[in-house]
Amino acid sequence: MYVAWGDESGSDARLDPGTYLMAVAVGEAHVVPHVREQMRGLLLRGQRKVHWRDESHDRRLKLVDAIADLPVEGFVVVRVAGEADRPERRRRKCLETLFRELSVLECGELVLESRGPADDRRDREMLEHLRRRRSLTAPLRLFHEPGPSEPMLWIPDVLCGAVGHSRTGAGEYLERLASRVTVHLVRADHQGEK
Repeated sequence: MYVAWGDESGSDARLDPGTYLMAVAVGEAHVVPHVREQMRGLLLRGQRKVHWRDESHDRRLKLVDAIADLPVEGFVVVRVAGEADRPERRRRKCLETLFRELSVLECGELVLESRGPADDRRDREMLEHLRRRRSLTAPLRLFHEPGPSEPMLWIPDVLCGAVGHSRTGAGEYLERLASRVTVHLVRADHQGEK
């Protein structure tokens, strides 16, 4: 059975305005203990979690190289819309794509980094909405965990960072992950998009 872990990020508002990213790392359930151990081994003294925006250039290179060697695949959804497109709408559009793609892969479980009870509830409502519309081809369970407690969530954080930097001119991070990451672009259709 496949399982996935997801996180989100904004892009550089100055260089890449209106862009929102959501990434998942997908792997087989039996590899999770090994991957968790590898991710914990990347923590620096005093760190509670790996977080892309807090890392130096050299450290980011080390992180992407380590993730490129792990038995997981990355899938990143990039939502590009106008400034009027609110962050929650961007998230919903990314989640819709992620939920459908994970369903096609017959991924049974998705763990997202928790953003708090109200935001987590909105994510679950989005999944339920797609279930009611019969938009998913296979069952998918959704859970939320705090970032520091689940090392698997650090992988999609790095994936978001690598893709975000590639969009703003620093492509070397994503180049090191290219064979392991699929990027899906979702543009806003301002002519009647719901």
